[in-house]
Amino acid sequence: MQVVEIPAKQPMSESQWQVTHQDAGQTHLVGWGYEIHWGLDGQKTILRYNDKQGVATALLEFSDSAKSQIHQLLKQSSKSIDD
Repeated sequence: MQVVEIPAKQPMSESQWQVTHQDAGQTHLVGWGYEIHWGLDGQKTILRYNDKQGVATALLEFSDSAKSQIHQLLKQSSKSIDD
């Protein structure tokens, strides 16, 4: 398995998405996690990340109306990682 870090905050900010909530802390006594919410023109995106004893999980949730924008941001991020 390949682990790739995709920076989220900077590309979202550059695309005018505003952080509306963020939180981080311990989860389930043996791990940690964070959650970031963004909003833009009534659209919502949530990044949830947690690491429990070395097993990382990341989920990206977004409004249907934000789908094409989020896909484009992910595509741009993966291109910059490949370079």
